[in-house]
Amino acid sequence: METLALINGNHKQYNIGLPKLLIFGDKWNDTALEHVYENTGLLFKETSGGMIAQPHSSEQIAKLFMTYNFKTRYYNNWDYENTIVLKSDHHVGFQVDSICFDCCKENHIPVNGLKQGDRLSC
Repeated sequence: METLALINGNHKQYNIGLPKLLIFGDKWNDTALEHVYENTGLLFKETSGGMIAQPHSSEQIAKLFMTYNFKTRYYNNWDYENTIVLKSDHHVGFQVDSICFDCCKENHIPVNGLKQGDRLSC
C-alpha cells in the first residue's frame, strides 16, 4: 500500500499509510456503490458508523473526490485512527458562506458568544 511522507509541527518528516475512508450517515444504494467502485476501485463495506473502504493508492482518493462531492474531516485519534470522514454534500454545503444563530442552535453548532441576529461564518 502507498504511504505518504508528511511534515509535523516541528518540521520533522514522518510517514503514514493512506487513511481509511468512512462515508458517514445513511447507507448508499447498490447502484451508487457500484458507480464508486467502477470509477475508483474502492469497495465500501457497511459498518455501524456508515460505510468504510481502505484505498491502496492516492489516485483512488482523488477519483472519489472527482466522482462525488463530500464534506470532509480528517481524524487520527482514539475514535478514528487515520481516517477521512466523508459526509454527502448535497450540493449546498459548499455554497454556504454563513448561517444564522437559530440554525447554529438547531444543528448543535457551538456559537461561542454569538447572539440572536448574529451570523456564523462558514
